[in-house]
Amino acid sequence: MRIAFSCPHCLSELARRCVLDTRIFVNLQQLSQGMSAFVIEVADAVEEVGEMLAAVGYGCTGKSQDELTPGMQTAVMGDQVWRKELWFANNTDPRHVVALIAHVKAEMVWLEPYLPMGQEAIEYCTFPV
Repeated sequence: MRIAFSCPHCLSELARRCVLDTRIFVNLQQLSQGMSAFVIEVADAVEEVGEMLAAVGYGCTGKSQDELTPGMQTAVMGDQVWRKELWFANNTDPRHVVALIAHVKAEMVWLEPYLPMGQEAIEYCTFPV
């Protein structure tokens, strides 16, 4: 997928020059009584990274607060993240959930070069502040 988008190093350097602390937060959230999702939230991204994320299924929302409180669609400017949800039913076959985890890991490998701090900017089980 990288071939279709701008150079990861160039966008990482752009974020560094703009003094943006681009970070990714990966969490598990309960979205309804019977559904959960692995949620990826990208905070403080440059506009070009946002355009790339929008092209691969991310949407702009407010920051999540915790496992039960996802970010709202109407976020205050500056309190926005790029968010992607990978839903599954709570009674889903565990093999499917493991496959989703593998997908999330692959997505982090793909996104890591776009982050000024690299892999250190990817946080699991932590929510954006």
